[in-house]
Amino acid sequence: MTALTPTPNAAFDRRLLHRAHGAAPYIAVCAALGAAQTACVIAGAWLMATIIAAAFAGGVGLGALTPQLIALAAVLAARALLASVQESAAHRAGAGVKTALRRQVLAQLMRLPSGRHHSGETAALLVRGIDALDAYFARYLPQLVLAAIVPVGVLVVMALTYPPAALIVLVTLPLIPMFGILIGLYTRRRAESQWESTATLAHHFADLVAGLPTLKAFGRAAKQAGAIRVTTGEYRRRSMSLLRIAFCSALVLELAASLSVAIVAVTVGIQLIDGGLSGQLGLQTALLVLILAPEAYLPLRAVGTHYHASAEGLATARRLFAILGETPERSSAGTAQTAGAAAPLDRAQFDRAQFDRALLDSAPMIMFRRTVFAYPGREPLPELSLTVPAGRVTVLTARSGAGKSTLMASLLGFREPASGTITIDDTDLDQIDLARLRRSIAWMPQRPVLIDGTVADNVRLAVAAAVTDADVQRAITDARAPEPHRTVAADGSGISAGEAARVGLARLFLRARLLDTPILLLDEPTAHLDADTEQSILTALAPLTENRTVLIASHRAAVRAIADREVNW
Repeated sequence: MTALTPTPNAAFDRRLLHRAHGAAPYIAVCAALGAAQTACVIAGAWLMATIIAAAFAGGVGLGALTPQLIALAAVLAARALLASVQESAAHRAGAGVKTALRRQVLAQLMRLPSGRHHSGETAALLVRGIDALDAYFARYLPQLVLAAIVPVGVLVVMALTYPPAALIVLVTLPLIPMFGILIGLYTRRRAESQWESTATLAHHFADLVAGLPTLKAFGRAAKQAGAIRVTTGEYRRRSMSLLRIAFCSALVLELAASLSVAIVAVTVGIQLIDGGLSGQLGLQTALLVLILAPEAYLPLRAVGTHYHASAEGLATARRLFAILGETPERSSAGTAQTAGAAAPLDRAQFDRAQFDRALLDSAPMIMFRRTVFAYPGREPLPELSLTVPAGRVTVLTARSGAGKSTLMASLLGFREPASGTITIDDTDLDQIDLARLRRSIAWMPQRPVLIDGTVADNVRLAVAAAVTDADVQRAITDARAPEPHRTVAADGSGISAGEAARVGLARLFLRARLLDTPILLLDEPTAHLDADTEQSILTALAPLTENRTVLIASHRAAVRAIADREVNW
């Protein structure tokens, strides 16, 4: 097992540093601030011991102690300032790490077939799960650094000042991490269970929302409230159980630290009574030891306390790295292009020279050889062998649910066959750079996804570049889409199904023209349109079908009329 793949029991996941570049500088900042805080702790303890000893044992007046009091106030202010700077740095580093992880996981999910991870669980992981890393970076990690620096500095000073007290602290100090590890092992298992409960709730809720129209149609929506109540009740019970563990573990750590400090206090007190520590210097030494002893245990106690707050974040991180460690079924040669596919492109980059000329210099032939697709909880789709001729229009007219949309999704890498092969110009799809392949396809899904904004904003999503208003207007006109400045909501409110379909068509027109894509995929492009609008759109589509491999799923007679080949199974 390498250093980059720690055991699940690890309380510090080094992959967070290697995967998120903003975390490494933060560790350096934490170490520097920890060293500064250690100096403040020692200086503050020495000043307090000196002031008290001088006032009570040396009879020094307040006026003579004014410089020491000012210095003590400055040290305490510096310690508070360092804590504030550390918290600010923690939040900035945490935000950067969360952003980097989200981008990496989203890029990886784009390379993986969509059926591998449920959307509800993935959404919970990317939103609530990653947000749980705040506690890890803002509280746990700074205390972990302090726990490695402060006790060492305190022990060195105590050893130089009063070795017997240093020996007691050295012997009892390991009790805190030992109890913390034992409690942490149990907490980790409970945190994993808590996250599984969260994922189940997210999974159930996402399925419920997706199927709400059907449930309403059959009068079953109200009955789902009971199922949601049961799931949330279980989640609440797990949360309260985890909180009980956190409170009990804090009590154990506090008790161990308190008993250790008490032993130091008894030892020092006996020395004061017996005269081993006498006079102003003896009192100063005793006070310094008594003030420093709790400071040695404090960071370790805080680590144990904050571990519970960070446990969910660490559990999330392990799941994130499990996704990042999955191997896509496509060539990884284009990883950099895939990760940066959304970056703005210059107009010159629309040149077809950017594509894989050996594969996509002309309209390719697509072949499905004995392919079988399967969905969880359903019977596999029938085995299919299909040839989509190069430079022709092929219309799929199979019944609904036969797998027409699945075929198109597989060409984009969103679905993978359970068996069989898919080839493009005799090249297996598994061997093709997925990023370049997607750049060579213009696709209109059955239900185009919308974003909050204008119609023009939605159409511009077709190309990851700053396109001209003239190009957008031409695509909107050809697709008979709504006016460019009309406002569109992500949930589809304020726009009909037919208008949404025409926005999807406008995207296809824009992408096909600017990228000169050799492959067009259209899934029920005119299902919601009247006959006149359908005919005008097909007329505008006709020039784009020349010298391109076109695959259309449709039952409409007008669409079937433009087909060079019609396939039904």
